[in-house]
Amino acid sequence: MSAEFGQIQRQEQSLILTPQLKRSLEILQAASLDLEKIVAVELKKNPLLEEIPPDDFERPQTLGESADFDDDDFGAPAQSSDTEKEQKTRDFVLNSLPDKTSLQEHLLTEAKLDAATPEIAKAFENLAGSLDERGFLLPDALDNARAAGFDEKTINAALDLLRDSEPSGIGAFDMRDSLMLQLEHKGMENSLAYRILADRFDLLLKRKVEEIAELENRSPADVERAIGEIAKLHTSPASEYAAEDEKFIVPELVFYRDDDGVWHVDEAKDASPRLRINPDYRKLAADERVRPEERAYIKEKIRDGKFLMDAVDLRRKTILKIGRAILERQSGFFENGRDALKPMTMQDVADEIGVHATTVGRAISEKYAQTPHGLLPLKFFFSGGYESADGGGLSSESVKNMIRKIVSEESPRAPLSDSKIAEMLAEDGVSVARRTVAKYREELGIPAKTLRKRF
Repeated sequence: MSAEFGQIQRQEQSLILTPQLKRSLEILQAASLDLEKIVAVELKKNPLLEEIPPDDFERPQTLGESADFDDDDFGAPAQSSDTEKEQKTRDFVLNSLPDKTSLQEHLLTEAKLDAATPEIAKAFENLAGSLDERGFLLPDALDNARAAGFDEKTINAALDLLRDSEPSGIGAFDMRDSLMLQLEHKGMENSLAYRILADRFDLLLKRKVEEIAELENRSPADVERAIGEIAKLHTSPASEYAAEDEKFIVPELVFYRDDDGVWHVDEAKDASPRLRINPDYRKLAADERVRPEERAYIKEKIRDGKFLMDAVDLRRKTILKIGRAILERQSGFFENGRDALKPMTMQDVADEIGVHATTVGRAISEKYAQTPHGLLPLKFFFSGGYESADGGGLSSESVKNMIRKIVSEESPRAPLSDSKIAEMLAEDGVSVARRTVAKYREELGIPAKTLRKRF
């Protein structure tokens, strides 16, 4: 480990990681239904804590109003101000708190241990942030790393480290690349299965066993066994980091336009519970007639309740601040739909609201918003993008919609190849590689050209 890494580690170890802070961060990343369960348990444990009836709620802050949230609301009680050390503590815990759904968190830990230099570790973090839900690199991942100021040697070293990480197969550019990576990790780069992926992938997709056998000068039985080896590999290597169960979705935010045409974002009804300390117990805590041990118990439960109330309030305010940033940056989407979605990264929003990018990642995890265009995960608004002919930006989601539309209008007797779709996109001023078209087509659930043909 380099001297600089050793210094960073000593700084991290000097931070005080309180149980209350960890609890606060766990609540921040909890989905709405998970938060309900957490609060239900706390209400049973703490007789002083109670939920405020919905009719007593003060209406949440909307974007159409002039009031705003202070940056130092994050992670601190309402009456306290943040110190630099407290902010560093929160950022460190956000980067170290275990998260079963975050592949990036797992990778960043690995980078700290294996990167040869701090610069490679930073480039690794940049690339890890450009992985999709399958663990594949987004098409613009390397360009984004270059734009961030990393040189080619550093990017290549970081890319090699990423592709050598676990789970096997991540850091690939597409499914075939991932399958080949997985075989390399097994020491099977000289196998028939590897050659089929490298040289006969189109025939493999059509399962042309006899033709592959003839070209490879092997028996059909050998080819079948090789295909069996390929079938054991993961087509989505990051799947183990995805949520294990499908959950009933409760929106956290509601985006809407009022009668004057002004867009707003509010917390969705019942998105998070509102809590308070029973006022009768507050009086008891100050009553001199109450025995000291009873007063101590009451004060302890008041402190516990206050910690939970602050954590829930932190979660609500942070999500609302992110909602505000989304509304300001994605106004075109709310007016015109998915085709108008712009590129936007978690770092963009983090810089705007004054928190760590990991905070944004945790705050939007498993969170949804009700919009005029449907119920959407907050992650939907964050993606890389492409430059259009007019110099503006198009998100990858917008490009997917263009591909969907092109395929929907093609002739069933003469379906379009991925190359042809890429050409048509270029004619519309959007330059996208053929393999990117193939990747997006697969993500949209659109079969390959040969499977779309109808006679």
